[in-house]
Amino acid sequence: MKPGDMVALRHDRVVVQLLSDSLEKRTNLKKLVFAPDDSKSFRRGQTAIVVEINQKNLARVKVFYDSGTWWGNISDMLVIG
Repeated sequence: MKPGDMVALRHDRVVVQLLSDSLEKRTNLKKLVFAPDDSKSFRRGQTAIVVEINQKNLARVKVFYDSGTWWGNISDMLVIG
């Protein structure tokens, strides 16, 4: 997976939550308090474009989806083009 790749959810996933930049930076805290606009549902059949791979945590990827950028797990996604 690299920047510019188009991705969709793996076939065994129905929906996953993508996180905003601000929430991604706080994920190592024990208690999270976030607003509704800090996450976005990414559903089967929808596509996104990879923007960057997190260099500190190679399991995380930033994607452009629904007019914004969001962080998600590489393991939830499949490169389709």
